[in-house]
Amino acid sequence: MKKALIVFALTFSPAALQAEFQQVNLTVFGMDCAPCAHAIHVSMKGIEGVNSVDVDLNTGLVTIKLNPGNRATMRQFNEAVEKNGFTHKDAYIVAKGKMTGTASAPVLQIDGTTDQFALTPAAGGVDLASLLGKTVTIAGVLPQAPKGKVSTTLHYKSVTEAR
Repeated sequence: MKKALIVFALTFSPAALQAEFQQVNLTVFGMDCAPCAHAIHVSMKGIEGVNSVDVDLNTGLVTIKLNPGNRATMRQFNEAVEKNGFTHKDAYIVAKGKMTGTASAPVLQIDGTTDQFALTPAAGGVDLASLLGKTVTIAGVLPQAPKGKVSTTLHYKSVTEAR
């Protein structure tokens, strides 16, 4: 019985989660009034795992900070924008995930979600071969995707092994 409880605790505790979005900076087009900004704020706060939301009406930038152990997905963020009648543009993300794929075709997998992104360097790439199979923290840009879709490519700016 003790073994079962230990396995359960390790499997479902937030500390056992290996990956997550830490911050998402999403540009929103068409948000031009205070009620619009409020609607986006409320929609983003309604996503489980969101810690804080800052909406800048002047720039259209929505900054979302997430709690450790969250299982939020990019689809949820995009849908929160779309359901309010706006368009999401590029998103700058900071996320922790497992590096999979191959040296020539690396992929970032966000555990606990279906989110995975093919990785391309934004400028002067990092050698990702040594990071395959490891958990990394990555920062980069997800390009705008068509309505109802999530970009499958992440243009990374930095990658470090998570500790």
